[in-house]
Amino acid sequence: MDTTQSREYIIENKILQYLAKLNIGFFWKNASGGFFDGTTFRKHASPFAINGTSDILGVLKSGRFVALEVKDKGKLSKAQEAFIQKVMSCGGLASVVHSVDDVRQLLESEEVVSVI
Repeated sequence: MDTTQSREYIIENKILQYLAKLNIGFFWKNASGGFFDGTTFRKHASPFAINGTSDILGVLKSGRFVALEVKDKGKLSKAQEAFIQKVMSCGGLASVVHSVDDVRQLLESEEVVSVI
């Protein structure tokens, strides 16, 4: 795991802990990278796998879908940009976030949570 990946992993965990404490829905880490078969790292071969899915996915108690792409310093891929746009075009809440504060501001701006 390179330094950027490990920093993003730490940020993801902090965000997931924060969201769990809010009790506004349920959220999970999206394991979209593939899998290790014991000898080789492989991508999922399903024709229904979606490239660019966000790192953290969830559903608010209101039923609204949430997609959070966690970035430390890296840029979005075209597939990640497209996924975020698709979620938003379907009425979901999607954004690039860099910290728990970014998530808090997003949720407040969408009136999901009160200003804390």
